[in-house]
Amino acid sequence: MLISGGGTNLQAMIDRIAAGTLDAEIAVVLSDRLGAFGLKRAQRANIPAFHVDYGTFAKSTSAEAESLVDLAGLDRRQKIIKSADPAERLTRLARLVAAEHELIRIIDSYRPDYVCLAGFMRLLTPYFISHMNAGGPRIINIHPALLPSFPGRHGYEDTFESGCKWGGVTVHFVDEGEDTGPIIAQAVYPIWPDDDIEKVRNRGLSIEYELYSQVIDWLAGGYAAIKRGPDGRPRVEITHPNYAAIVSEWVAKACRRQG
Repeated sequence: MLISGGGTNLQAMIDRIAAGTLDAEIAVVLSDRLGAFGLKRAQRANIPAFHVDYGTFAKSTSAEAESLVDLAGLDRRQKIIKSADPAERLTRLARLVAAEHELIRIIDSYRPDYVCLAGFMRLLTPYFISHMNAGGPRIINIHPALLPSFPGRHGYEDTFESGCKWGGVTVHFVDEGEDTGPIIAQAVYPIWPDDDIEKVRNRGLSIEYELYSQVIDWLAGGYAAIKRGPDGRPRVEITHPNYAAIVSEWVAKACRRQG
């Protein structure tokens, strides 16, 4: 799991694993922030935890990055650095590649089945994504909106400010676009007339903890099949026999939650 902050989704998974309702193991937790409380959560649960300081790679050069990847080719594929100056893009990419190389080194040493992003506040380059997805989709992210609507960092705020009557949470595989990878599962919640953004966020977070853990459990149990849709794009089909009942219960719970 990759985190940057408090690690509440991490804690939800730790609790469900301990309770026997999530049949999975968290192999390692990494954070780009030394003070991330999620690292302490991992340590308390006896999970290996590491800090990868992106700042230490600030002097990495394009020549160093070229030993790992075709930096110019990476620049043509990447969508996260918007600068019009090619030299600046390559410089920033070189630093990101160096930091991601360290992430990859640690992650690969644990040989995980999946890499879960849970509040990891760094955009990943195609270098990291293509490495982790080399044998098929392995990177998973949770997004605080009903994709493909409201991609980006402010899903709860964008949903609320748009006047939507329903919000939602999406768990999806990660590809090289911004929140464009195949959707695995979604859950919704109502937005009541007297809600404010904090009520909406808290209602969504309570759903996040259930949805993310359930998706991991489905993946661990082999209940998520990737197929090609009519447009040729990959789609995920959940094959668990209780899928409809579980989704229905999420909606019922969300409608009962006023706060």
